[in-house]
Amino acid sequence: MTRRTLVINPLGGALLHYRSELVSVLRESLQDPLVLEFEEPSVSHESRYRWVSRYIKSLMIARSRQRRAPGSTAIITWPVLGYLDLLLTAVVLPNSWLTVHDPVPLVRAVGYGKLARSAARTLGRHAKIIVLSHQASDEVRRALPRATIRVLPHPILEPDLQRQRPEHTVIRVLGQYKADRDTDLLRSIAAEHPASRCTITGRGWPKVAGWEVDDRFVPEAELDDLIRSASVVLIPYRRFFQSGVAVRCLETGTPFVGPSDSSLSDLLSERLDLLAESSSADWIRAIRAALGVSEHEMTSISAQARGRAAHEWAAM
Repeated sequence: MTRRTLVINPLGGALLHYRSELVSVLRESLQDPLVLEFEEPSVSHESRYRWVSRYIKSLMIARSRQRRAPGSTAIITWPVLGYLDLLLTAVVLPNSWLTVHDPVPLVRAVGYGKLARSAARTLGRHAKIIVLSHQASDEVRRALPRATIRVLPHPILEPDLQRQRPEHTVIRVLGQYKADRDTDLLRSIAAEHPASRCTITGRGWPKVAGWEVDDRFVPEAELDDLIRSASVVLIPYRRFFQSGVAVRCLETGTPFVGPSDSSLSDLLSERLDLLAESSSADWIRAIRAALGVSEHEMTSISAQARGRAAHEWAAM
């Protein structure tokens, strides 16, 4: 028996793919998603005030639809106002679940300071939060000790494993530059792979010795092509809570390598040797292992990640 789930996505540009992953998993787990979606100011070119107004209106529409469908669930994909969203949803859309991707944002964001956290604590046990990794859960628990927190796998599309295997080794890094990117590590990796093509594509990256840097925003369709045509994708963060790029690698059957003390271990339960400790030597070992992963193994890893996501989101 299916049940209605209301999905409110206030980042219709940046989280378009994530919303597609979420809707796909909800349908797989016998939930009937209804999407209320609009674009963020950087895409719509509207004011931030207009964006927040659209958000509040969407919450009110969702509340009306919840009343007409008792037992339905509301999931918000991103906190427009950080932890202050918990105050807003408590008034406008009680019992909704707020997805907190980055409880300690990797870039500057509204609503995560001491004042916002103090205000959110007043909700106590009434706050209902979804996080996508145990690392994120620990941070949210420190900020909101009495909140109800659910740790769920990052949603994943049904894998489409038609890769464009390159003739020569192509090592890629994808996504926006942030301070937690480990550029020293990347320089060491490039030095160990002089015959490989090492490329970085994403907005804000500085020059990195040994790497071809393409400093620009990458459209969705091109991002998929870059992932499919890579021999291996690196996730070179010192600190992060989950990786949409790593999930997209699974969706396309492309091996990836990242830090072992991260949420990536939940995605690579069969091949933890693709995860590395902090030393460049261990990253080089993991890259070598990733280059040897067969298509059959990637199919199995991807299918297991999809199965886990559908099973755990079914309980929402």
